[in-house]
This record gives sequence, C-alpha cells and structure tokens, in this order.
Amino acid sequence: MHNPTRTLLSILLALTIASCGGGKKREKTETTAPTKAETVGTVHFFLETSASMGGYLKGGTTFKDVVADMVTKANQLKPVTLYTISGKPEPVNADVNTFVAQMATTPLATGKSSELHQIFRQVGEKAKGNNVAIFVSDCILSFPDADIKRNPEVNRNDASSTLKNSIYDQFATFSKLGIGATVLAYTSPFNGTYYTYQNQKQALKGESRPFYVWIVGKQSLIAPFTQQLLESLSMAPAKRLDFGSAGALKQYDLFFGLNKSGEWRAERNNLTNIEMGRKTKPIEFAIGLNLANLPDYAQAETYLQKNMTVSADNGTVKLVKVQRKSAVETGRMSDREQKLLSQNTHVLTFHVDNLFADDATVTLKLPVRFDSWYADWSTMDDRTPTGRRNKTFALEHLMTGVREAYQTNGNEFASMTIKLSK
Repeated sequence: MHNPTRTLLSILLALTIASCGGGKKREKTETTAPTKAETVGTVHFFLETSASMGGYLKGGTTFKDVVADMVTKANQLKPVTLYTISGKPEPVNADVNTFVAQMATTPLATGKSSELHQIFRQVGEKAKGNNVAIFVSDCILSFPDADIKRNPEVNRNDASSTLKNSIYDQFATFSKLGIGATVLAYTSPFNGTYYTYQNQKQALKGESRPFYVWIVGKQSLIAPFTQQLLESLSMAPAKRLDFGSAGALKQYDLFFGLNKSGEWRAERNNLTNIEMGRKTKPIEFAIGLNLANLPDYAQAETYLQKNMTVSADNGTVKLVKVQRKSAVETGRMSDREQKLLSQNTHVLTFHVDNLFADDATVTLKLPVRFDSWYADWSTMDDRTPTGRRNKTFALEHLMTGVREAYQTNGNEFASMTIKLSK
C-alpha cells in the first residue's frame, strides 16, 4: 500500500543528503584553492626635473642612456606610468618611446629645486599596495633657495641635523608601512649649470657626476622586481644599496641527514636524543634558510659567517659552514630532503661543542647592517672640481637618515631559536 508520509520523508532525506554533500564539496574547493603569489601592479616612474638636472640631459650622456634603457625595460616587465617631478608630480601624457625621444629633444629640467624629503613623500604615495615607484635624481640634499639666500652656509651647517632628520622621518614612515627601498648609483658626464651648496652657478663640460635610481615599494615585491630589471639592463650600476623592511625571518628547516654528524634525531624542527661523550662522534646539524628577501650583500656567505650571532643558554654551539643551495651536494639526499632544500636559498651547518644540561636553546640572530660605500661618494664642499668630482653634496647625511630609519637596535634580518635535548 502506498504510504504518502513515508514517500515524503524519503524525498526530504534525499534532499538533505544531497544538500550536505554539496556543502562539503564547496567547502573542499574553498580550502584547497591555491594562494596567488604577489605580483607588482603598476610601475610609477619619476624623473626629477629641477634645474640642477639639466646638465645630464645635454649632449651624449650616460644618464640619458641609463634612463632610456631602464624605463623601456621596466615597461616590458610591468606597465609604466610616467611623471616628472620638481615640486609636485606632473603626469607625462606620452608613451615610453615618446618620453625617451623627449629626453633627447625637449628641455625637461627647468623646474625649481625642491626638498628631497618632500619628493620622497610624493614618490612613496605611489608605492603603496602592490605598486612600485622608480625615482631618478641627483640626490643633492638642500634647503630651499630662500633659506640659502639668507644664510649661504645653511646647507653645510645643518645638513647633518635638520635635513638628515627630515629624510629619517620620511623613511621611518615607509618602514612602518612595510615599504623598502633599493638604491642604484651611476655616474655620467654632465654638460650644463651646476649649483653649489651656496647656490652659486658653475658651468661644467663633461665633468663626471653621480646620479641615483631609487626603487621603492613593498620589500617582498621590489627584491625580485629589482633583480629582474637589473638582469635586463644594458649597464650595471656602479653601486647598490638595499634598505629592507621585510621584518625578521623566523622560519627554518632542520635537515635530518644533510651535513649530519653524531647521534641525534630530528623532531618538530628540533634536535632530540642527543648522545655526547668521549666515545661518540661530534654533534653537527644543518638548517635551511630562505634569505631571498634579504639584500644581496646580506646573502653573501662571508656576510652570514661574520654577522650571524649564535648563543646557547646551556651549551656551546658555533656556526661552522655557510653554503648557497647551489653548492650543496644532492646526490645522496633523499627526495624529502631535496624538497626541503629546494624551498631554501642557504644551508647553515653548526657544531655542538658542549651541552651543560639535558636541554639547551640555541638562539640565532642576524642583525641589520648596511653597506657604507656612500661615504666615499659624499662631499661637504662642492665648489671646486676636486671637491665634487664623482661626489654628491651631503649624500652621507641623506643615506644616514635612510639607514637610521631601518637599522634600529631591535631590527634584524633573522631571529630564531632551535631546541637541543639529550
């Protein structure tokens, strides 16, 4: 006999099962969706066009070659938006090719001088989110013209205090926002009017003058972007400096076979069951670190060996070897360890001399340090060819302001702990 109640219950049960199954399927799709890697959005390219830049644009100069090459190659990587800047950014209503042609045929550097920290602020506004800003300038640190007229020595007397701290304040703001900066330094013949720190005009013909390219943006983005850009450029910079703000690296991978010596076990990225004594082999272990977001010089083996601090609360542990991933022998490594190696850039091997207790904590720290080549590129008297050739007025104070914004006492490239237990 047909039972309508039972039929209705069967239909409801079937619908409930189908609904639950559909919900589970959607949930699985959502949780397994891959995370998209961050990519650069737009590249905002700024060319400083205050009057002091005019000599770079006259005649055949390295400056024009480098800027034309850089803006063209950057545009191949990501879409480039063009600006000139002396006081405030002025959009360039032209494509990259037209802009490059204008550098050769149109007087661009006619603007009034402006304070660099104000320019950096406006450049930084365009470097938020996933955008990157490129800024080209002679980077001469100076007070406004009116201040120099009142006191011709104001630039030399107050660059180390007022001007440096204005730069510091601006880049400290960048650091808090997670924005880093890379500086590329070049030299070029200069054919035109040079303005000394007292704003006196001097006519230069082919004198070698420095200029600088700043790449500003989220640290995790500008590191790979800068590398791609440099690989495509026709001319390498004379010097480079990276001011990072990515935060301390805290993650590592403990290898269970690579460079291993002695008796111990790997457990949850720590060492356990350590056997020590006269009749046992010395204890050595290796970890993998991904240092890809660090400045190039901070990835150098010699830098890591010299600057990595190793301390243990109940033992003596020292760093004995630093290897790039490419230098590691992988012939006898298991597939699992090769996978660990593939996701890191460096392998660090440590030797355990002593353990004074059953448990010890090893602390690794890599403090932030910045190269100081800019001191040799800086002058505080640019009134003579000898005093200024291949040097920039007050560059040391500008760079010191930037360095202090990132290199605080607690600022570290890496900070991590490893547990050892017998």
